[in-house]
Amino acid sequence: MPPRSGSRGKAAGVDFRTVEPAPLILLKGSEDYVATRALDRVKAALKAQHAALEYTRFDVSAAAPGELATLASPSLFGEPRLILAEDLAQMNDAFMEDALRFLAEPPDPEVTLILRHSGGNRGKKLVDALSARGVVIDCAPVKSDSDKLDFVRQEYRAAGRSVDPEAARALVAAAGSSLSDLGSACRQLMRDVPGDITAEHVEKYFGGRVEATAFKVADAAFEGRAEAALRLYRHAIATGVSPVAVTAALAMKARQIAALVDHRGSQGELAQRLKMAPWQLQQAGQLARRWTPRAAAAAVEAVAQADAEVKGVSRTPEYAVEKAIAAVSGSI
Repeated sequence: MPPRSGSRGKAAGVDFRTVEPAPLILLKGSEDYVATRALDRVKAALKAQHAALEYTRFDVSAAAPGELATLASPSLFGEPRLILAEDLAQMNDAFMEDALRFLAEPPDPEVTLILRHSGGNRGKKLVDALSARGVVIDCAPVKSDSDKLDFVRQEYRAAGRSVDPEAARALVAAAGSSLSDLGSACRQLMRDVPGDITAEHVEKYFGGRVEATAFKVADAAFEGRAEAALRLYRHAIATGVSPVAVTAALAMKARQIAALVDHRGSQGELAQRLKMAPWQLQQAGQLARRWTPRAAAAAVEAVAQADAEVKGVSRTPEYAVEKAIAAVSGSI
């Protein structure tokens, strides 16, 4: 079996797209999509080196004393071993002791141990030791639009491809509800479209999803396009978008407009407070110029009422949101 990259020296911050097999790999964070991509890449690389790879998923919450050492010991035919120890936050004391003992021993070039810690304080001593001695993959959740945009750009850069800025933003709007959906959309476009990815390509493949998102409904409402907003909202509901998601998008847009409509301070400070990327702040600022403080306050009140109704006050949540959309789009 050819030598593998990595040793028991510190190698933190390796990208999941480029990680190579190493004796110790820590998947640190709760983002399942990133952890799965990293695991699949390592597994595929090991199988390419040795078809008879022995792969074991290890339940660390029910580990018996010495079980890790047994799994890592050479088999009858000497196949390389890949061991996945999942959910370190639930590990028992037996596994903790065995893992710390395993880390103190010289690495076996035929064993790859991947450990997943999704968060929490349990196992901090082990996580710190792994962070110092192994390869660490950051699996932190990706939540903000700016982080999702960065994810899209990195996906295409890693593949040696280019994506236009407008296309990246459209892709986040269309498929950014989860990192799994966003990653799948990126790969589909890379598969089906030669050359640079443009906004037209995103519209062609995901246009229906873009137009039906809650954020598109909110954009149309706050731009005063009542008919378009209601049409988009009804289509969104028909395709599975919940009224709660729409009110959340309306509320976010309302907060942005209310904060920007009479703002005179630092744009950077406001962007940080609203958790907005610079391009988002610029777009919202252009829209806020069309609003007055009184109209913005009325919109915030209408959205707050709708939010309360869709969360239990009203028996007709869909209609409650329609009223809010009409009120908001009629205020501008």
